[in-house]
Amino acid sequence: MLNRLTKILLVATSLAPILLTYWFTGQVNSYNNSLSWLENLKCNWNIGISLLITTIILTSFCRLIIFQAKKHLEVIPIEIDEIKTSDNEALGFVLVYLLPLAGQVTNNFNLPVLIFIGALFFFIVATSNAYHFNPLLSILGYHFYEVKLKSGVTYIMISKRNLRKSKKIEKVGLLTEYMIIDKS
Repeated sequence: MLNRLTKILLVATSLAPILLTYWFTGQVNSYNNSLSWLENLKCNWNIGISLLITTIILTSFCRLIIFQAKKHLEVIPIEIDEIKTSDNEALGFVLVYLLPLAGQVTNNFNLPVLIFIGALFFFIVATSNAYHFNPLLSILGYHFYEVKLKSGVTYIMISKRNLRKSKKIEKVGLLTEYMIIDKS
């Protein structure tokens, strides 16, 4: 149960960059060239502020999840057979999710569309064994690795360390069914 809850929470927090992009496009749409930057800030402060606050809350929540996981998850000794970086998922996330949103600079914020897309995305990732890249973890300094254990099982592992050799990893914690966190 905790693994599924952790996965759901990590998927939810990964939506923060999308909300930040919507906030920024709202600011761009409201910008008045005849006013100074500071005057624009004063005039547009309330535009999308709930999106900005939600982004900050989700980012803080992501940090809390990882902090609690590193502190409280049971340490599992492992033997890794193969390791390869998966950090390239960050670029894919930006291209697939954020750039189309940034291109949608309009004067109308479409909350129903945002809710529908978010709910659909959330449901698909949360109910499958698919791994979803969380860009907040990259921002927090984590790297993503695909690791294959001696038993043949493959996991996505997150670690603050730059890893090149599988022997450096001795202990992990199980975040979700197929995601582990380096606790070495």
